[in-house]
Amino acid sequence: MNKDDALGLVRHLIAIGLTKEQALNNTAVPAGLIEVIKEELEREENIILEPARFISANAETEDWLQQKDRSKWYYWPTLRIHLLSKMSLQSVRSLDEITDRILGYFAPPELQQFDIRGLVLGYVQSGKTTNFTATIAKAADSGYRLMIVLSGIDKGLRRQTQIRLEKELVGSPDNSVDSVPMPPVGRQWHKWTTVDLDGDFRSGTGNPASLQGDQPVIMVVKKNGAVLRRLLEWLDGAPDDVKRLIPTLIIDDEADLASIDTRGTYIPEGQGEPGDYDEPSVINGLIRELLNQFQKKVYVAYTATPFANILIPHDTVDPQKKNDLYPKDFIVDLPKPDGYFGAEELFGIVNPISGEEGKGLDIIREVEENQVDMLENGQVPKCLEDAILSFVLSGAAFAQRGRGKEPATMLIHTGFRIQSHTNMKNLVEQKFNEFKDSWRYQKELGIEERLKKIWESEFRPVTQSIHPDLDVDFDKIEPFINPFFEAIQIKTVNSSTGDILDYEREPRLKAIAIGGNKFSRGLTLEGLMTSFFTRSASTYDTLMQMGRWFGFRRGYEDLTRIWTTAELAEWFADLAFVERSLRDDIQVYESMGITPFQVGMRIWQHPTMQVTSPLKSRYARPTTISQSYSGQLVQTTKFAFDQPENLSKQADANYSTVTSFLSDLGKAEWDDNGPVWRNVGEKKVVEFLKKFQQEDSYSRSGFSLPLICSYIEHQFSVNELTQWTIAVRGQENEVSGLGEAKWDVDGGNIWQISRTRVKAGRALFLGVVTSPGDEKIGLMDESEIKKFEEIKQAEPELAVNVAARRARTPKEGLILIYPISKGSKPIIKEPKIESKTRQALYDDTNSQYARDLIGLAVSFPESQQAQPVQAYLEGTNRWRPVE
Repeated sequence: MNKDDALGLVRHLIAIGLTKEQALNNTAVPAGLIEVIKEELEREENIILEPARFISANAETEDWLQQKDRSKWYYWPTLRIHLLSKMSLQSVRSLDEITDRILGYFAPPELQQFDIRGLVLGYVQSGKTTNFTATIAKAADSGYRLMIVLSGIDKGLRRQTQIRLEKELVGSPDNSVDSVPMPPVGRQWHKWTTVDLDGDFRSGTGNPASLQGDQPVIMVVKKNGAVLRRLLEWLDGAPDDVKRLIPTLIIDDEADLASIDTRGTYIPEGQGEPGDYDEPSVINGLIRELLNQFQKKVYVAYTATPFANILIPHDTVDPQKKNDLYPKDFIVDLPKPDGYFGAEELFGIVNPISGEEGKGLDIIREVEENQVDMLENGQVPKCLEDAILSFVLSGAAFAQRGRGKEPATMLIHTGFRIQSHTNMKNLVEQKFNEFKDSWRYQKELGIEERLKKIWESEFRPVTQSIHPDLDVDFDKIEPFINPFFEAIQIKTVNSSTGDILDYEREPRLKAIAIGGNKFSRGLTLEGLMTSFFTRSASTYDTLMQMGRWFGFRRGYEDLTRIWTTAELAEWFADLAFVERSLRDDIQVYESMGITPFQVGMRIWQHPTMQVTSPLKSRYARPTTISQSYSGQLVQTTKFAFDQPENLSKQADANYSTVTSFLSDLGKAEWDDNGPVWRNVGEKKVVEFLKKFQQEDSYSRSGFSLPLICSYIEHQFSVNELTQWTIAVRGQENEVSGLGEAKWDVDGGNIWQISRTRVKAGRALFLGVVTSPGDEKIGLMDESEIKKFEEIKQAEPELAVNVAARRARTPKEGLILIYPISKGSKPIIKEPKIESKTRQALYDDTNSQYARDLIGLAVSFPESQQAQPVQAYLEGTNRWRPVE
């Protein structure tokens, strides 16, 4: 018995009531594995799983499920035992609870008629299939008889889903260890589709008589016009009584793909048929026809990118196809599973309001724009070479950790055109063979040293920070490099090649997979170690679905690497914010008991990307809604250094704007850092901010001047932010090379400050422009200063600037202006050593485009009635604030 089987047995024994000690001491558990299993159980006991969030049309729908006699259930108890070999007891219990809630929103199968529509929101490659498999099992135990799974638009994905459902529901006739046992006679499934690549539905595979028995029927159907029409034609010939009586569950996997109506006329309920009428798009219309075949049906959409599903018209009534697929009855937000790595974990998260950033894992490596150009011109840039060699190192280290029998994959996705895949394969194959031959015959001439350098500098620091117990010298992994080199296959996976990634037939497959759209949906790349991804996408859903690296990487996340462009890395961090915002809204709606029909969902709009395709969002509209700046600091952290001519023009305009603004404020007070003006009116502040220039495409950091001005104007209307302090924050004394800001302010000199660029991505960020304590200058009287001191005494670890915002009254705002010298550069103690994280503001301060810059920060006090502003997209069911 191996470790996984033994761990599964112990989990099962604990689940049926044994103590941990009794389960560990069971005679079936190998003695040599007891300590390892005990450690894993202790880790699992400390897992804290977030609850799922539910928005439902009827809070009382779970009652029918509570009346069911579960002692007679078979499919879920069997699946539960199977899952305990793969998942922690806590995770299986969580799955049990969540799927009970989902099933509770279904109607009792004994009812004469029902039509339930729901949406389950997961994360990309996070276990959605496990959730709907468990839901199907419980539905079958409860009396649902016909299960139809709509699984993507690709043969490979349909087959992958079919294999999974057969392993976890249908059972294996040879009682395979990785499958549930074959159900006893009378409980076996009728299968209308098979695991063959072409095993989709055909009329000859389904016997109409099976619909009339007690055994459940299952099929996995591709979302393809010809296949769905065959199914509908077959159902047309089935007895009406059967279709009227059979409780049917339709699971729509990847439900935002193909299922969304992109063509049909929107006909709101009660408005009658319009003069000009267009039928729904093909797949959407066929799914609706399929639902209309039955009187007792439940449709559940599963997706990790629900943007298009949320924007479906909620009240359309087509005269032929009936209701659209809007999730009118329930929306479920699945929790992030234990051990899952998504956009936030890998890329970090950026809050576009505050500019605050949460860092991801140190596994993202940049592909620069000139290197993308090299690829397009048929050259192999160094970053791709490093990616290939990193894959070899990852695979060797994976084997050194005792997991060499598991699959390992590298993904290369640079475009969608098939010819580009062929060209890329030729490039990669040639370079890989060079590396392999060098290792075989001449490793002492350079490749061994290169691999060692990458391992020591790129891998070991990451491992030491995540899994220090797994950190080893290069000598320890070197014996595993040659076998891994020899095992690697290079495959092109697209619609015109015969290559497929068949992990069933090749469970130890080691592959470099080159492709495009085939990797964009649902298809799981087992043991994905290395990703080289430069293909851009213009919509949230497309980009997120391309992220095949999302998923479960526990125990080897330190070995994974993602090569991509700086812009794409930033976009994934933005999408992490979109995901979190959507889920935060669901949590609020759940606590208020609001139904999917009472309030529409909203989706934050990115300044560059679209939420989804225009055809999928035809009836959506942008809206401006509240988003608080209360207690926030916003600042100019990002500048268009990649557009030097535009930046120079902007800097010149802002110099004039600031000079004019300050001259209009009258006589200034002076402190050590520069001039200060108090009690400045709201109108002057807003007028200044509206004139200050900023590139629209660089407002991602949250410094959006139109939104800031709208917020200030609204707060002024409720008697807040009525007076402002304006402070210029320069150096206390002149610093050589930085110069003076000539802003014509009487009373002293404004010595310019140094702010350097972050040496990452396209180096557009300064990080921050403010300094600790700057915001304290906004405290005007004794009561505010006393409040500040009380706050700091109560929370000594709280940053001074944050405490200052809390201490100021809601009437007072603060604007900080920073004169940034074009001569800014990192301070290096040893002249021969360059900074690893920072670089000079300009490479050439004598360039015709080099300019002193102006940094701006706006500090907002905490508001008693804040109503900030930001752009979102909403569907026909309009979002409204929850009261």
